[in-house]
Amino acid sequence: MSVDTKATVKALILGIQQDYGHYTELTALLLRQHALLASHDVDGLQVHNEQQSALMAKVTQQAKLRCQQLQTLGLKPDEKGMATLIAKLPLPLRTTVANQWQQLEQLLHQCLRQNDLNGRLLAGQMETIHSLLGQDSGYRDPSSIAD
Repeated sequence: MSVDTKATVKALILGIQQDYGHYTELTALLLRQHALLASHDVDGLQVHNEQQSALMAKVTQQAKLRCQQLQTLGLKPDEKGMATLIAKLPLPLRTTVANQWQQLEQLLHQCLRQNDLNGRLLAGQMETIHSLLGQDSGYRDPSSIAD
């Protein structure tokens, strides 16, 4: 393995570890977002959403970087490429990275589930508001509303 290849693999593994921290933080933020949505805390949500957006920018940047790193290593920038990389690692490192990747995937799925719950809560609240205002719950393009 060349020096550049080793550096790329090392950076990719470090990125997985950093993402674990990011997704742990995102899990907590999504739970907080749910509580803020449930309590109708508009001001709290505004501050919260800025924090969550900043974290999502980091997560997105890291995902793009990981895709570039996999491509640099001649692998597809997807789950199969990551699995191929992990399989090529020496045994003690392979086990560690495989476990870290699995934990990261579990956190990602946890975040997706919580985000879905938050979206359902918000949709239910919007439906209630529309119902109270005597409007249907379907979205209307503001430009299609006649003056």
